[in-house]
Amino acid sequence: MRGFKKTLLIAGALLCFLAAGWIFIGAGLPQRATYTGQISEDGFSIAPELNSIAPNFEQPALNGAPISLASLRGSPVIVNFWATWCEPCRIEMPDLQTVYTEYQADGLRILAVNLGEPSPLINEWVQSFGLTFDILLDERQSVAALYYLRGQPSTYIISPQGIITDIFYGPVSASTLRAALAPYLR
Repeated sequence: MRGFKKTLLIAGALLCFLAAGWIFIGAGLPQRATYTGQISEDGFSIAPELNSIAPNFEQPALNGAPISLASLRGSPVIVNFWATWCEPCRIEMPDLQTVYTEYQADGLRILAVNLGEPSPLINEWVQSFGLTFDILLDERQSVAALYYLRGQPSTYIISPQGIITDIFYGPVSASTLRAALAPYLR
């Protein structure tokens, strides 16, 4: 009986290890591009991961004008995925606005990508928070798919050279954003 319990314990531990590995592999790693990214002409990987060139996209802004990520090269960019129903998004929006207000004159751009919600609802949200940065509409969630979005909020810091230097899952604070942007601003 004693050997059976030990075998059962080992089998249970092995099963937990395999399940954790499966979840880990399915979720991916921020630096997975080292192994799976597309190589661009200048030798960098193009992938939604650390130290890779951020995948380009073009989406309409809330005002209807299209904005492409590639057109913002030369400026630091924050790409933030959010939704109005997302409580952590509600927590971080004032911090995003604060950082944008502080560094807008230095060329900072924030592209806040909304995930398929109706414009009137988004407008109400934007007005209630006094947001002045770019709000992009991802109606078909094509940008979310391009970035293998794990959940909201997710925030990508992109250098003026177009390289992802930081990724934050969950709400991000103004001080964290300032530290991540420090190499590119004043």
